[in-house]
Amino acid sequence: MNQADLLKLSNHEIEDRAIEAVIAYERAAGRKATDTHKTKGALIDVESVDDATGEKRLIEIKAFGGAGRGDFLWLEPNQVKAFEEDPAAHLYLVTNVRSADPSAIRILDLTGEQLRERLGKKREKHYFEVPMPVAVYDDLAANAAALPALDGTGFLLQILDGVLALHECGYHRTRFAATWAPDGLHVRLHVGREQEMPCAPPQVTTSDLILSTSLDDAQRTAREFAGVMITAWWTRDQVAAQLLSALPPMEPDGDDPQYSQELRQSYERHRAAGTPPLTDGEGGARG
Repeated sequence: MNQADLLKLSNHEIEDRAIEAVIAYERAAGRKATDTHKTKGALIDVESVDDATGEKRLIEIKAFGGAGRGDFLWLEPNQVKAFEEDPAAHLYLVTNVRSADPSAIRILDLTGEQLRERLGKKREKHYFEVPMPVAVYDDLAANAAALPALDGTGFLLQILDGVLALHECGYHRTRFAATWAPDGLHVRLHVGREQEMPCAPPQVTTSDLILSTSLDDAQRTAREFAGVMITAWWTRDQVAAQLLSALPPMEPDGDDPQYSQELRQSYERHRAAGTPPLTDGEGGARG
């Protein structure tokens, strides 16, 4: 991987980004995941429960800034203890965490007999050094699933939900507009303050105070908006915080509940139908 494509992240940031990716991965698989790595006495990083069966999955995470192919796995004594006490536990190797392109991140699931075989070859130092041959790595990589992705409609709904989160904090004057481009092949998305959003459908060049982008309907792990790459697994609160930081300053006046309610109704209607939340010619949310 080109060094120019790598983010400058601290070890703590790499760990947090890896855990974010794992929680999104579990959610996409129909499991509810809980971050436990900061819980006192916890032996693993994430607990995941299957919504349908109730089966619990215990997950330890090893994050790699790059591919980690052929590297040793450094496990702490309590981590080895957790795997030995629960043969069904999973060791997720999260690779390429420093990549600027989130779609490069992969989660390799080392569990069962493969994990037991690796642990059987551990060498104790002040930590456990577990050999990880490239053949095992390649086998895991060949079966690794991609992280969650959103099409253009899903991304519009994700941003709209972030705007709704801002409205719940009183920022009612944050406006959302999504309209077809003249070619009919792309949707133009705009988020801004009421005073900058024009009455007619806004154009990308209307104002540098409006957050704007053009969307196709391809499935993507992340899209650039509001100054960063917003991933498909960001929560509504993360989206809201990024929108607020990227928009010009405004106060949470909570003075336009009617618009906020109409925006909420539009979101619920389009989310249920799986349709893009397009807006009318006034830049409102009545599509």
